Amino acid sequence: MQTQNKKLNTLTLSGLIIGPILGSGLILLPPLLYNMIENFSLVIWAVILSLGFAFALIFGKLAILFPGEAGVSLATKEAMGKKYQLLTSFYLICAVFFGPVAVLLIAAEFIQEYFPSSSLVLLGFFIYVLTYILLLIKIDFLGKLMLIVSSAITLIFFISSINILLNIDNFTFTMPSVNIEQIGYSFLLVFWSIVGWEVIGNYSSEVKTSKTLTNAVVISAVTISLVYILTTLAICFGSFPKDEEFKLVWLIQPIFGSLSTIILSSISIILCVGTLILFVGGVARLISSLEFTSFTSKHMKNGSPIGAVNFLSFIYMITLVLVYLNYLSLDNLVAFADGFFIANAIIGLITAIILFDNGFLKISAVILTILFSIILLFSNIFILLIIFALFIYTFFKK
Repeated sequence: MQTQNKKLNTLTLSGLIIGPILGSGLILLPPLLYNMIENFSLVIWAVILSLGFAFALIFGKLAILFPGEAGVSLATKEAMGKKYQLLTSFYLICAVFFGPVAVLLIAAEFIQEYFPSSSLVLLGFFIYVLTYILLLIKIDFLGKLMLIVSSAITLIFFISSINILLNIDNFTFTMPSVNIEQIGYSFLLVFWSIVGWEVIGNYSSEVKTSKTLTNAVVISAVTISLVYILTTLAICFGSFPKDEEFKLVWLIQPIFGSLSTIILSSISIILCVGTLILFVGGVARLISSLEFTSFTSKHMKNGSPIGAVNFLSFIYMITLVLVYLNYLSLDNLVAFADGFFIANAIIGLITAIILFDNGFLKISAVILTILFSIILLFSNIFILLIIFALFIYTFFKK
């Protein structure tokens, strides 16, 4: 009976990964980083994508070694004990309290011009209603849907970026001067682009074989890296106005002309909804597996963790109200989510260091642990205090 439920193959799992991990990062980060540090963004992207590739392989292997709805936290339980499994689970759950609402607001910004009388919060609510419906669809159908969508979006950015690069007469590269604070903050921002690999393991019980997961991770990591690299190269070397901030729509205008704005708005909504499906669906499976209550452990007949999804939905409604009342902003949400995501990633990497034999992945896990710890120091001070307090509580808990 269990085997029949494993319906994701390499292509459909890749579809479920590529679009969501590109997600809001692709439409937000390349122009944001270029407007901050110009051509130095190439250096930042080269480093973070290299780290991201190793990060993906590490978490992919952990998911294969310990499959199940609880994802990589199962590996942490084996390596460090149940209390650290709960700690990493809490870090991920806390991150997903804030991150998806940030994604909702980013998506809402791209369509607000079509609904000028509606607030970002209201638009974000309706986008989440759409996401909620998709979260209850059978996972194999969702994978096929996201495969088609991810392929189309990837092709749009591939073709648009290559078209700009092929039409450049003179490649001139000037390196701007940046300080250590700008570099640290830039790395903290672009960490958003590799967030997502941590929750792939939560879908491991729904793949056909462990080889399916391995192949999907490699295909997805290569595709995501190429899209980001080509997009960044096109932004840095393309012939765009230099006296104003770069706008992502400029990237696709040479091919799509007057349709560019509506295409970019559509892409933004699809990528953001895909990100929400990956994170909310993955963490809902984690919450369900931890069996906090009978309500959060409830599943539909098709396997969707309806109880945990409803619990998270309730949290998002509260968070949206706090945004509406100006107690939280988009910057707050991204900063809070990133801090918890990095803390969760560090525990996963320490897990890999303990479990893996000596080799490339173990060495990579050591390097990533050090680098991610440094990046975490640039996070919000209040989030750092919460992360530290949770760790101390777990450390002394019997």
